[in-house]
Amino acid sequence: LKLTTDHTPERKDEKARIKRSGGFVAWNSLGQPLVNGRLAMTRSIGDLDLKASGVIAEPETKRIMLNHGDDGFLVLTTDGVNFTVNSQEICDCVGQAPGPADAARVLADQAIQFGAEDNSTAVVVPFGAWGKYKASDVGFSFSRGLASSGRWA
Repeated sequence: LKLTTDHTPERKDEKARIKRSGGFVAWNSLGQPLVNGRLAMTRSIGDLDLKASGVIAEPETKRIMLNHGDDGFLVLTTDGVNFTVNSQEICDCVGQAPGPADAARVLADQAIQFGAEDNSTAVVVPFGAWGKYKASDVGFSFSRGLASSGRWA
């Protein structure tokens, strides 16, 4: 279950806030929208020089009820990870890992191998159903022609 929507300049509400604050959205040569032509996200803890242009550090939050018998984990990633590894790949990788630290390390490593150009950080929080839904005993592959890192063998 994906709990968030990325805070990008493509979102109408985020783009409107940027424009109201005097910022602008420009597209790079790859067709990616960027705040003031340089930041792919509209919310950031850093990037202090863009705060006057509508970039904020306030997160969107959501409350959900957890069922520790059914819910296996929560994954928090930076945009360096989720711009290069999609949500399903993240879940598949975490579901195959023997532990949360291994899962976080492999996610960050894979993002870097796939060309992440931003910080790549992952935090994996295990819940009561950790390991309950393993799809197979075969090590995870991101199916991009790369073999598993071998760390889980």
